[in-house]
Order: sequence, then structure tokens, then C-alpha cells
Amino acid sequence: GVYDYSIYWDKDTNILFACQKTKGEESSQDMGANPIVQKWWDYMADIMEVNPDNSPVTIPLPEVFHMD
Repeated sequence: GVYDYSIYWDKDTNILFACQKTKGEESSQDMGANPIVQKWWDYMADIMEVNPDNSPVTIPLPEVFHMD
């Protein structure tokens, strides 16, 4: 389940992004190997910036809120 929650700020767009971390045997990075996640990336590729494997492009952002 979820064990913490953070909000990040993109100062270039003034947009906030929320993120939650999960407990379990798989990390959020391991999810990229899941065929369902890969299918979702393919489905979303035409409306977001993606890497050559259709995984989302990520940009480091400063954390502005955190709650355990």
C-alpha cells in the first residue's frame, strides 16, 4: 500500500505533481516491465513526451510537500 505522499513543483509551468510511494515486492520502477504498463505507455505515447521505448520522459522537480 501507499506509505508516503509528496508534491513536486515545476517552476517553468507552475504546475504541481503529486506522487505516492508503494510497499510491496515490486518497486515503481519494476512496473515498467509489466506488459499492462507497457501497453498503457503505448496508448498514451501520442499525447505525452516519451522515450524510444514509449516510457514517459521524466524531469527532476523540487519537492514542496511531504507526508509519511
